[in-house]
Amino acid sequence: MNDKDYQLLTEQYTPMIHHLLKKLSIYKNKEEFVQIGLISIWEAWQNYKEDKGKFHSYLYMYMRGRFLDELKRRSKEEQQTVYPEEAFWETAGSHMLTLDEHYIQTLCSTLTAKEAKWVSYFSIQQLTIAEIAAKEHVSKSAVKAWKKGAVEKLRKILAQQM
Repeated sequence: MNDKDYQLLTEQYTPMIHHLLKKLSIYKNKEEFVQIGLISIWEAWQNYKEDKGKFHSYLYMYMRGRFLDELKRRSKEEQQTVYPEEAFWETAGSHMLTLDEHYIQTLCSTLTAKEAKWVSYFSIQQLTIAEIAAKEHVSKSAVKAWKKGAVEKLRKILAQQM
């Protein structure tokens, strides 16, 4: 296959790439998937045998398979590198014990009263979200909201100090 033939194939089958992106709900890193689609056109042309049916059908299934393989690979990679929110903070709590209470209270001076309660309960008393909710007579989601606000503010403060 020469460059001219490949150019004609890409012009003809680029709409198929965009159709599959839409059908598989691929909206992140779209350009990368377009490249995978273009590569799959080349590979499908190289591997195509007429006894496998029409090229159009073969290419469709081949490209779809490549997209699905890439989505699976990225999903697996994401699961291996991203910490679940709750588990991360449970392990982070053991590291916060080394901080003295005065330093923690200094950090909490920029937080709301409820956010500061969460920091105190979590880092000093080592209570879970459920225990804090029971102690404060609020829902778990309320405590999670305190936590979210506190974490965001503390990240900013600690980033400025580094």
